[in-house]
Amino acid sequence: MLTGDISINRDADIIVLTTEIFRNILYKSEEDPILQRTAFLVLDECHYMKDPDRGTVWEECIIYSGSDIQIISLSATIGNPEKLCDWMTSVHGETELIISNERPVPLNYMFFGREGLKPITDKKGNLQKALLKTHFEHKKTKGGKPFPKIAEIIQELRTKDMLPCIYFLFSRRGCEEALKKFTNIQRNKTVKLNLLNLREKELLKKELKKACEEIPWLLTHPHYRSLKEGIACHHAGLLPALKFLIERLFQLNLIKVVFATETLAAGINMPARSTVISQISKRIDMGHRLLTGTEFQQMSGRAGRRGLDSIGYAIIIETPFEGVLEIFQLITSPVDELHSAFTSNYTMVLNLAGMCTFKEAEELITLSFARYEKLEEIKKIEEEIKHIHGWKKKEKRLKRIEELKQIPWSDFQKATKILEHFGYLTKDFFLTEKGKWAAELRGDNILFLAELLDRKALDKMNPYELCGIACTLTSYELRKLKANDLLSWAVSENTVLFMKDIYSIMKEIISMQQTTEFKASLPFNTKHLSLGFDWATMNNWGDFTKKYLSDEGDLVKILKQGASTLKQIYSCPNISEELKINAEEAYNLIYKSPIKDEIV
Repeated sequence: MLTGDISINRDADIIVLTTEIFRNILYKSEEDPILQRTAFLVLDECHYMKDPDRGTVWEECIIYSGSDIQIISLSATIGNPEKLCDWMTSVHGETELIISNERPVPLNYMFFGREGLKPITDKKGNLQKALLKTHFEHKKTKGGKPFPKIAEIIQELRTKDMLPCIYFLFSRRGCEEALKKFTNIQRNKTVKLNLLNLREKELLKKELKKACEEIPWLLTHPHYRSLKEGIACHHAGLLPALKFLIERLFQLNLIKVVFATETLAAGINMPARSTVISQISKRIDMGHRLLTGTEFQQMSGRAGRRGLDSIGYAIIIETPFEGVLEIFQLITSPVDELHSAFTSNYTMVLNLAGMCTFKEAEELITLSFARYEKLEEIKKIEEEIKHIHGWKKKEKRLKRIEELKQIPWSDFQKATKILEHFGYLTKDFFLTEKGKWAAELRGDNILFLAELLDRKALDKMNPYELCGIACTLTSYELRKLKANDLLSWAVSENTVLFMKDIYSIMKEIISMQQTTEFKASLPFNTKHLSLGFDWATMNNWGDFTKKYLSDEGDLVKILKQGASTLKQIYSCPNISEELKINAEEAYNLIYKSPIKDEIV
């Protein structure tokens, strides 16, 4: 296994790794023996190609892989697989599309309304007439039976042998409140459901004892009591080690109910007998919107465990705002089409400069799925032009064609111009000495970090100050911070002076990006300065989380990104010995329990 933090048995015949790691291997193809012995590349959940943050890397993996590597792309939620298949044929070689509409475990859609648990469709897939009749009767009458509550729903699933279940809610707070409320009900002996049998209780006890030996803080964690009852919640705000433990216990069938956000629906091996979807709309900045077909299928598709269940159940709950008609419409709606999110970035430009000519780089970029989609759009416009008589209208369409022809190559050219301006590339698209070590940097902020190192803006910082600065360079934003706990960014007298140099460099990069019209983020969040500084000086995670009232998972993400930046700094060949020593010490100050904790 290879990730950013973990390297286990790198010489194995089958390697599980992130797309980012594989892309980096492709950049250094002549040096890495892994690529020389790779015959098959399996891209699981390849619909991530449409992700704004990670989609580019997935396309790079396909484009850069040699024709001797057979690529197998897997996804259950792509609405236009034929187009993706055609593109892969054009860039990598003959590609066969295999479509299967049969699930290994059949899925039953159920409606949990005020009349209890009922099937939504008949054997032909049509909406049950009895449900439709009840729906219109409820519309006519006000009041009536109350809407189903969580405890009632879980009790019904327990009675009908439909556990374990993943209960989807759409906020971290909702998951935490559901966990707390349901655990308190479980503690009430008069209504205790006994989710676990005696054997399962003993196995769970052993697993939790072992976990407490690996991560001692688990014993005092607020979720520990719930875990003992076979209940958990799962969302991005949890400590990574705790999330991994919950996933493992669920796979062992020792957790019977998990309250989860939709992040659990993608990329995590946690199938259940049932999934419960609490509502079919979610809150967004502008109010509420219905789930998309893709979102709904990813969540409902978790139901049914291969080899364990003969049938899976997707249960959708009635709410005051959504009833059976809206739910049936969603069940029968198609999944979303896949569209490219490909963008050029500094990492891509520097690494391609190290492996090919400018002309070859252009050829690679124009192989992207983004370019493929634009070519299709160009063909449509060219057909339109044939039927247009007015010259002005034709001219407008022709101008649009020229714009489309430049996507996404124009962004690559802009990034190249900026890197050339700062001395990382020659005019002939060769890496300078400065460009060679900068090409080894990874993350969303490599130009800024490279300039800080090259101009020695960090050289006089002590390890604690470096911890603060490293955390400001992270792209992740804390969801909430207690206003009166936001210290001034001047965590030390020296930092005020350092900041002037740092801001000067940042403004220069921003100015150049504006001049070239290159849209690239430049993460620099001074709110995180005191956060990194404080964690470096503290040894008590509880005190730290009390000061920064944010979810533990968010704090870990920022601190891990900060630690990754520090690791890149002390690994950089062109820095002073003093900075190398201080950056390594800073890394150790941040990368301590529970940041580095893992469940083996």
